[in-house]
Amino acid sequence: MYPRTIDFSPYLPHKSLFLLGPRQTGKSTLLRHRYPDAYYIDLLASEEFRAFSHRPERLRQLTTNHDLVIIDEIQKLPGLLDEVQ
Repeated sequence: MYPRTIDFSPYLPHKSLFLLGPRQTGKSTLLRHRYPDAYYIDLLASEEFRAFSHRPERLRQLTTNHDLVIIDEIQKLPGLLDEVQ
């Protein structure tokens, strides 16, 4: 296995960024490793998915004190993108 590297620093000042790519290529692992202090939401976790699908506004409430928020598998809950904006 080779190390995965990508410099996100030019994009971090923007409001949002999508990291797209094929399944099982290490996108989530890369982000968790590179940004261990980020507020991380994993929508594959049933409890988190249910909580945000019932109350998307929770995103705003939970992330106001965080500089970097990572939402993994956001395509599972497209309505959450309205809160991201």
